[in-house]
Amino acid sequence: MKTQPMRMFYLLTFNLFIVGGLMSCSSLGKSTFNGINLGNVTDISNIKSPNNQGTVYLQGQVINIVPLSEPWQAYQMRDSSGTIWAITSQKGLKITDKLLIKGNLRYQSIPVVTEELGDFYVEEQERIEHTPASQL
Repeated sequence: MKTQPMRMFYLLTFNLFIVGGLMSCSSLGKSTFNGINLGNVTDISNIKSPNNQGTVYLQGQVINIVPLSEPWQAYQMRDSSGTIWAITSQKGLKITDKLLIKGNLRYQSIPVVTEELGDFYVEEQERIEHTPASQL
């Protein structure tokens, strides 16, 4: 009969270790980089809703670059959820570079007859991390 209470004790202890281990893993996705909580990085698909403006952190890969009037350029960034255009005055971007940026989310309205063809874009405030394509 003494083996039954010991067996219960070991099962309870094992379950507590499993639950504790699983709970501690929940914070793994929220690491930091240069003081930025990467849990604050927004998926692009989550920012494309009406009246959603303000500061956002985005992480992704540059898939398109368009020069504008000096010193400005626009680039399209992609993450696993979608794409968005960003404008910047910083130089040095190449297609397939990876970025982590802080920016102001904006919406440009383009009304055409009875349709709204506008879209969101980001004004880059800070390039927190830049990994050139040559280093990937």
